[in-house]
Amino acid sequence: MGLPPFLPARPCPCSVPPPPHQKDGIQPASFLDVSFPSIYIIEMLDFRRLEAFCKVYELRSFSRAGADLFLSQPTISAHVLALEKELGVRLLDRMGRQVLPTPAGEVLYRRASEAFASLAAAEAEIGQLRDEVSGDLVVGGSTIPAHHVLPEVIAGFVRTYPAVRVHLRVGDTADIVQRVTDGELMLGLVGAMEPHPDLVFEPLVDDELVVVAAPEMAGGRRHVQVEELAQWPWIMREAGSGTRRTFAEALATAGMDVRRLPVALVVDSTQAVVQYVRAGLGVSATSRLAVAESITRGELVELQLDDCRPARQFHSVRHARRHQFPAAAAFAAYLGEHTRHLRNGKAPANAESAAKTRNKDKA
Repeated sequence: MGLPPFLPARPCPCSVPPPPHQKDGIQPASFLDVSFPSIYIIEMLDFRRLEAFCKVYELRSFSRAGADLFLSQPTISAHVLALEKELGVRLLDRMGRQVLPTPAGEVLYRRASEAFASLAAAEAEIGQLRDEVSGDLVVGGSTIPAHHVLPEVIAGFVRTYPAVRVHLRVGDTADIVQRVTDGELMLGLVGAMEPHPDLVFEPLVDDELVVVAAPEMAGGRRHVQVEELAQWPWIMREAGSGTRRTFAEALATAGMDVRRLPVALVVDSTQAVVQYVRAGLGVSATSRLAVAESITRGELVELQLDDCRPARQFHSVRHARRHQFPAAAAFAAYLGEHTRHLRNGKAPANAESAAKTRNKDKA
């Protein structure tokens, strides 16, 4: 979660009216009612304690939260404990190494996230008044574009706009789309469309899916028919994966039900798919971007489908009703320019200057 670098002024406790139903200094979970403005959370509670709690909520780990915030684990634990005492409710359940939010924790995280987002938007809008592209920008990518498209995009964007702090979230397509819908992400790059009245999808670049196998499992085969795919065990992506959906739709078009494929393993990342295919556990369908080098080195073999060509487009996705502050607009322009060069088969050498020009034209 991106946080603004400045701290809001805390009001004097005597000047702040107590929340409704407060008794003896103990505030029940119901005081975090939806009728309360989100910014009130920041005013009432310690900023750094909220930051620590939200980071533990997101990472489900006190130690990882401490590393992310450059604080010790005892400090993170103390912040969360102090917050729980201040509110009079338990926010997180500690079950061994596992950390799970309580219902009160879910409410606090949602409202605190809204408050932090409001502060970040205020910082960005002030930056816009100074004609600056700055502030925190939280974007997301499904597995393939996050690892094979966004690295160059983000690297070039940060060189162009060094005052922007980019936070990348990676998940499957369904996860990224849901986070954009919920307002957690300003923009996402995904492998499939999830129609929603509040979302805007824009096609950016084409992607081809290929069936791959370890050389010994391919047995000298290089061309196969769709009906022959059921002879091998399969390694599949999880149900929310855009790769899996695209492949299933392509097989259906060719008259093959993907459920006929014998599934040996289901994994939630492309890297895992490649590793298990290389190990000889089964075959799989994935983006050519993810396996091109392995095919060139002879570690994997492509089984070309003679009667099916699985393909798709990567789409950007944003919330139709959410204000695109300067950093988000600049990133969208840069992403569009970069992928335009990819579509034309050219190196995006001038993407930085072109994106800057387009962003100025929109201002």
